Amino acid sequence: MMPLTGKLVSMGIFCPPLIFQSYHLYIFNQSDILLLAWRCKMPLELSSDVTEVLSPSSLDLEGSLVDQVHKALRAAIVEMRLRPGSALSEKEIGACLNVSKTPIREALIRLVEERLVTVVPKSGTRVALIDIERFREGCFARLHIEVAAAAQAATLRSDAHINQMKANFSRQHEALEKEAYWDFFLCDEQFHALILKAAGLPGLIPIMKLAKVEVDRIRSLRNRLGVRRTEIVLREHEAIVEAIAARDPGRASQAMRDHLGEVDQRTWALGEDHVLWSFIESVSKVPARTTFGFTG
Repeated sequence: MMPLTGKLVSMGIFCPPLIFQSYHLYIFNQSDILLLAWRCKMPLELSSDVTEVLSPSSLDLEGSLVDQVHKALRAAIVEMRLRPGSALSEKEIGACLNVSKTPIREALIRLVEERLVTVVPKSGTRVALIDIERFREGCFARLHIEVAAAAQAATLRSDAHINQMKANFSRQHEALEKEAYWDFFLCDEQFHALILKAAGLPGLIPIMKLAKVEVDRIRSLRNRLGVRRTEIVLREHEAIVEAIAARDPGRASQAMRDHLGEVDQRTWALGEDHVLWSFIESVSKVPARTTFGFTG
């Protein structure tokens, strides 16, 4: 049997070696080959080398040096530019950012507290593996807090809040038309923050940012693999804005519930794309497949 790499090359398709290092797959039929071929045309830029991800330009020059280093490292981890399990050397990070060890050490302590970085005995400091249970916790927090917030926003919102949501919605449209998917992700973050503000709950924004960090990591991974539902999200966002604008708490909460989905549904959906799930398995702490009802 011709190796998978040989089959793809014979089809005129080049796949970076990193793809095959990332996916532990056994692919034998033509449809699977075509699926992976399509993915290979959109390389997965996941690195285990911090020197390939960070540079002095990674610092945004806002806040203290510790804040800047923390933000740069956090972004690289949450955006999945750094492969889970990758080693993090204070010396290498310092060389990349032109920063001394002290702010780097303090930034890493913050990331350990956020459970984005782990200190492994005899192995050093590493990017945390994907944690499916933490993903479920994030889905639970979003569902129960944001559904209630949408209902409250429908009661408390001002005209200014609605205008801000509509302006954000317009930016989402623009990002989608340009296929600027990371910009769409950022607009999505801002959209949900605007709803919390309209509900009179701005203090929950940083709390939710921490609670859903594993959700964001997997969202970033899905985006990098081209597993997207942006057009559906856009329609769901429109329904949420319309309900809040109409001052209809019941419709707003249901629209938000429909948008976020139940926790089990969100978890099981990870297995609907076998390439995504295979990668998650390779970089995560997950229960056995039977826990999620998967077969094969």
